Amino acid sequence: MAAIDYIISEKSDVFMPSHGRNMGHAIQGHWLYAGHKKYITPTRRLMLPYFLNSSLPEAVFNNIIKELHGESLGQRELRAIKAGRDVTKYVQ
Repeated sequence: MAAIDYIISEKSDVFMPSHGRNMGHAIQGHWLYAGHKKYITPTRRLMLPYFLNSSLPEAVFNNIIKELHGESLGQRELRAIKAGRDVTKYVQ
């Protein structure tokens, strides 16, 4: 199942990891190596109130999520010198 998930994620137009673990970092690293594609780094803490509010229309919800993630749409990040950071997530 993980292999199928990886293949589908790698072939997609946009990738949004559900958590910051190895799978998300591997896909981001693969995309950076193969050519820069968009991935969204979710801000789950800011999104939670909107997920809990079921009365929001879908169009309004979509606009809110786009605004929350306007700065996190896969821009390249400069690699900082920090021990323990995953090398597939940052670009030199």
